[in-house]
Amino acid sequence: MLGGILGNSIFILITGYYLIKGHVNIKKIFLLLLAMFFYSWCIEGIAYGIFTLPHTMKDVIEQSIPIWFGKNWFVSCYIIFSFFIPFINESLTLISKETYKRFLILMYIFYVCIPCFLGNTFMNRSNFIFFCFVYAIGGYIRLYGREFLFLPRFHKSICKIGIILLAIILLSILFFDIAGTLLNINLLIRYGTHLLVILLSIPLAVCIFIYFLARKKFYSRVLNVLGSATLGVYLIHENDLMRIIIWDKIFPNVDFLHSDWYFLFYLLKVFTIFILFSFIDVLRKKYLESYVSRWLSKVLKNIDLQKVWLKLTQS
Repeated sequence: MLGGILGNSIFILITGYYLIKGHVNIKKIFLLLLAMFFYSWCIEGIAYGIFTLPHTMKDVIEQSIPIWFGKNWFVSCYIIFSFFIPFINESLTLISKETYKRFLILMYIFYVCIPCFLGNTFMNRSNFIFFCFVYAIGGYIRLYGREFLFLPRFHKSICKIGIILLAIILLSILFFDIAGTLLNINLLIRYGTHLLVILLSIPLAVCIFIYFLARKKFYSRVLNVLGSATLGVYLIHENDLMRIIIWDKIFPNVDFLHSDWYFLFYLLKVFTIFILFSFIDVLRKKYLESYVSRWLSKVLKNIDLQKVWLKLTQS
């Protein structure tokens, strides 16, 4: 849960930081949509054709049109959210710094804090509002962060704050697990851990993002390749059918649950899945997406996609 929220938050922070003063790349959004359909159709064929998983016509339709039925929720939401970025940018860049700051504070209170304590602000669990909120944080850092972002003292402070937040989250997980087990209260384990993870995950993601943003730039081809494949790994392993295949069909996890080597088995399996799916996505980009991208460039060479996009999203 923590890793998922952190990863999602950092990705949206990056988007907000770079797009608050920029424009959505329509071609990349279209290629992302094609990647979602490509993996969904391939996995559907493997699951129903090779592993013969039980299915109905409704299942086939849902897997065939993933964005319509909210499959791969993060990518689906990201694609839809992209249509609203011009409106959000116009709103955020027109308000003052102090108004922007108050907006972020109110969003944190009503979207994160109150729902954590079982309150209902009618914003609970809204993926779209999550995108808007974290995107706005990234935008704020870009618009107003220059005055403090690269100060050595601030860089050290943000690093310390990040370590403290991470320590609090990990210690809380340990504490509530032990307390819930001793008192035999499952709700304490689930709710106590959930409380601090939700409260502190976005601030921790902001600390991590700022820390690496303020570091000296460096280049690593291996990291760039793995980083570019991460979204593809997500599209594959987050698929409902693929989860059944990799966790229940291929070396089922339950078969090793009581083994002394379970932790090593699980670690090795996760590592293997990441490397394998990264390799698959690299091949897809090299031999399929690159061709589609060039074809799109030729077909749309006389069409200014950005102008079309602006006409759709601006008055």
